[in-house]
Amino acid sequence: MTELRPHQVKARQQILDALAAGYKRPVVAAPCSFGKTLLAASMIKELAAEGRRCVFYCSNLKLVSQTTNTFDRLGCDYSVLQGQDWRFDPRKMIQIASVQTAVRRKRLEFDFAFIDECHVLFKSMKELMRNWSNVNFVGLSATPISKGIGADGLFDHLIVPITPRELISQGYLCPTDYYVGRAADISHVKLKALSTGGSDYDPDELAKAVEQDKCLAGDIIQNYQAHGEGKQAICFTPSIAQSKNLAQEFTQAGIPAVHIDGYMDTEERDVIYKGHKEKLYKILCCSKLLGVGFDDPSIEVLIMAHPTKSRIFYVQTAGRIWRTHPGKERAIYLDHSGNLQRFGVFPEDIIPSTLDTGETQYREKNQVKEPEEKEKKLQVCPQCTSAFSGMRCECGYTVPVVKKLYTDNQILQKMESDTGKMQQWYSELLHIANVKNYKTGWAAWKFKSKFGVWPPRSLHKVPVPPTQETINYLTHLAIKDRYARKHFASA
Repeated sequence: MTELRPHQVKARQQILDALAAGYKRPVVAAPCSFGKTLLAASMIKELAAEGRRCVFYCSNLKLVSQTTNTFDRLGCDYSVLQGQDWRFDPRKMIQIASVQTAVRRKRLEFDFAFIDECHVLFKSMKELMRNWSNVNFVGLSATPISKGIGADGLFDHLIVPITPRELISQGYLCPTDYYVGRAADISHVKLKALSTGGSDYDPDELAKAVEQDKCLAGDIIQNYQAHGEGKQAICFTPSIAQSKNLAQEFTQAGIPAVHIDGYMDTEERDVIYKGHKEKLYKILCCSKLLGVGFDDPSIEVLIMAHPTKSRIFYVQTAGRIWRTHPGKERAIYLDHSGNLQRFGVFPEDIIPSTLDTGETQYREKNQVKEPEEKEKKLQVCPQCTSAFSGMRCECGYTVPVVKKLYTDNQILQKMESDTGKMQQWYSELLHIANVKNYKTGWAAWKFKSKFGVWPPRSLHKVPVPPTQETINYLTHLAIKDRYARKHFASA
C-alpha cells in the first residue's frame, strides 16, 4: 500500500479537523505534485470501508484516466461514470465520475464527495452542491481563487497545508529557473470576462497581436536552443493556429515538435502523448489544452508564449514543470509572454488566502496573499551573468547611474527570486549546523554575512543538503577569518 507523505497526512488531518469543527465543504489548496488525488483516494477507501458511498468528480477525460491509475495503486474497488465506460457499476461504494456525465445522468447517490480542480465550478455542479446540502464535499485545487467559490451552499473553509516553496525545500517539487526577455506588444488588446470570474485578454485580439510580431517565433526557437536544447518541453500559444505554426517551425529548425488540441480524437491525442513521452518529439505545442490535467514529470521546459492576466492560468501552466523526475535537477521557464513582469511575483509565491463569497466586488488578486516584503527589482550582471538586486553585484560590477539597461530581442535573461535564494541558503546552512552540532545561531550569523540581513521570519526552518556553491562560500569565509586572525596576531 502506498504511504502518504507528511504533507498529505497533515492535509488529511486538517480536513478531518474542519469537518469536526462544523465545516461541511472545505477546500484543500495544494500545488501540482502535492498528491491531491492520492490523498483523496486514501480517504475515500477508508470511508467506503465504513459503509459510506463516495464519489470523486473529475472535470475532464484526461483527469478520469489519471484518477483511475491512482485508485488502482491503492487497490480500490471502484466504478467509472464517464461516457459509455464498461467499468460503470452503480452498486459500488466508490464512483469516479466525469462531472458532465454524472450531472447529465443524475444516477449517483453518495454520502461524501471530492471535486478535483474545483476552481472550475460548472453551473450544474453548483446546483448539485446546493441540492445535496447535507452531504460533505471536499474541493481540491492549486488555485481556488475563482469568483463565488465560497458563496452560500458551496465551499466554506480554506485549507493550505503547505506552500510550493516548502515543497521545493523538501525535495517534492523541482526548483525552477526563469528566463525573461522579448514579448509581443499587447498593450492595445481588450479584456474579456472568464468563467472563473476574472478577466483575460480577448483570445482573438491576442492571437492577432502575437501574429504581428514576426520575430517572436525565431526568438522562441533560439532561446530553447540556448537554455533547454535536448530537454522535453511544452509550449503555450494564444491560438491553435499559432501552435500548429510554431510546431512546424521547430521541426523545420531540426527540433522535433508536434501540435495537440482538444478537437482531436482521443485516440489521436493518446498517440501524440505517447510519442512525446517516448521522446519522438521534443516539444508539445498547444493553446490551453495542457494547462490542467497534464502531468508528465519528465517535462523540464515550459515555453510560455501565451500572455495572460489570469493568476489561475499563470500558476496552473507553471505547475506543469514542477514535478520531480530522475535526472531532472531544475525546471526551466522561458517567458515570451511578459507574464513574470505583469504579475510581479513568481508562480510558486502565489498562495490562496481567502475564498470569494460573492459579497464584495471580486478581484482575483484579493484572493491571494500579498508578499510579506516587496522584492527588489532583479537585474542580470553583464560581467558574470548572475542575477542581483540593488546597485552592485557580488563580482564588483556597479550599475551606471545615468544609463538604463534594455534587454529586448536577445537571449532571455535569467531571473531569480530573492526569497527563493534566501530560503535555499538558509536551509543549507541549517543542515550544516545540524550535522556539525553547531549552536542554533550559527546559521543565522552565516546567513547575515551572505545577505547583510538576519533571516526573515518568512523563511522556513527546513534543512537541505548544501550545494557546492554554499560549501565554497563557507570555505572562503573560513580562509578569510584565519587570515584576519593571523594578521591581527602579528600586528
